[in-house]
Amino acid sequence: MNKLTQEMPLSMSIKPPSATHAESRKAAGAAQDTAAPQDKTTVQEKTAPQDTAAPSSIADGITALFKGLEKTLTLLMVLALVAMIVLVFVNVVLRYGFNSGISISVELSRFLFVWVTFMGAVTALIRQEHLSVNTFADKLPAAMRAGLDRLVTLAMLGCCLMLLKGSYAQTVLNWSNLSPISGIPVGVFYLAGLMAGVLMSLILLWRLLTPLTLHAVTPRVAPSHASDSQGDTP
Repeated sequence: MNKLTQEMPLSMSIKPPSATHAESRKAAGAAQDTAAPQDKTTVQEKTAPQDTAAPSSIADGITALFKGLEKTLTLLMVLALVAMIVLVFVNVVLRYGFNSGISISVELSRFLFVWVTFMGAVTALIRQEHLSVNTFADKLPAAMRAGLDRLVTLAMLGCCLMLLKGSYAQTVLNWSNLSPISGIPVGVFYLAGLMAGVLMSLILLWRLLTPLTLHAVTPRVAPSHASDSQGDTP
């Protein structure tokens, strides 16, 4: 025993068991205290997306609906253009080559051309590709530009409502008038304007009642650095 006590260094101190148990309890309590805020934050992170899930799902659904409408109208326009090309080409060949022709092709081409024009206007509105002059708007602050966008959307909505009203009146008025060759009602011409007015009014109403960040179904092309350095407007 004397040898063991002589070999042990003087700096070593033996702690009683009660001290070690107290330290372990303090360490466990500190770990629980640090873990509690993390649990609260994780609970808040889990509950936060549930509150915003409903509006985002509705916005995504309407955006997907607009994209589906754009694809459908694009397909119909392609088919109409192909039909116009075939009708006009065959009629020209028959008229100059065989001294005959398809009498209904002229009127059908006119009807298809009018419908392609108005459906193309709806598609361009969905893609935000209508002609616009942004020279003055680009120099405004973000808040004033957002207000100007709202004002322009409201003016466009008013024009589309006038188009809808006038096209409806002309469609009802000319529906009984038949084309002399094909027998198609003349009101079909104005029906294209009526459909375009309804669709564009719905699109503009959605943009007017929702945040500006949800409007770009097809994102706008950002201006390049070269055009900015030269002073060109997008």
